[in-house]
Amino acid sequence: MFSVYACYFFSLLKKIAYFCIQFNECISNENNCFTMKKTIGIVLLIATVLTAGCGTKQEQRNTNDTTMNNELKPFDVQKDFSDNGFTFFTKNLVLCVGDSTESNAMTIGWGAIGNYLGHERPAVTVYVAPGRYTYEFMERHQRFTIMEFDDPEVWQFFGKRSGREFADSTVADPKAAAAGLHVAYTENGTPYYEEASLVIECETMTAWHQSEGDFRSATPKEWYNGFEAGIHAVYIGEVLGAWKR
Repeated sequence: MFSVYACYFFSLLKKIAYFCIQFNECISNENNCFTMKKTIGIVLLIATVLTAGCGTKQEQRNTNDTTMNNELKPFDVQKDFSDNGFTFFTKNLVLCVGDSTESNAMTIGWGAIGNYLGHERPAVTVYVAPGRYTYEFMERHQRFTIMEFDDPEVWQFFGKRSGREFADSTVADPKAAAAGLHVAYTENGTPYYEEASLVIECETMTAWHQSEGDFRSATPKEWYNGFEAGIHAVYIGEVLGAWKR
């Protein structure tokens, strides 16, 4: 901290010295004027030497600030969530579920955000069909994350490739490894990927396994007709935390 203030002080000293040298009038006679200019010149030389590294230190501080700005930072979903809830899930988000021993992810295009069991309890609803490999993980694990990525190739990969293809791997999340992503974990041990631009962590409160008897209109009956992956299970998760860049 002292070195920062020293840089500012000596920079100011340099400016004063330059001003004095350029000032044409001297208070006293020529000898005193020469002595003044000689003294100012010495001061200017010292200040120049002492401030030589200040620019580099400022650049380093700016670099550190940029690095920090690229990190995921926590935010309050009820106060600072800026996306349209009706279109949020059309952005092809990625759902990841598991723990440090195993995890899997898939692309999701359906979902809902809002609250559940209280106005101050933010919640996220996701839908996973029984035929998806991720369904097994949703049934075994309590917590999950939904993520947004700037690179469309990420959600395209997770939408086309199944985790079953990599099930024999010895790593905890072989599908993420195949995609070149890096797995990290929240304080609760919930997996997410470091490359994500948005992460929302949830804990499942309710799971609803739909059947044809639950349908109230012709729309779901027609949609699920011939759908091989089965009728989607509904998972409502309480939001535990959220981070974005």
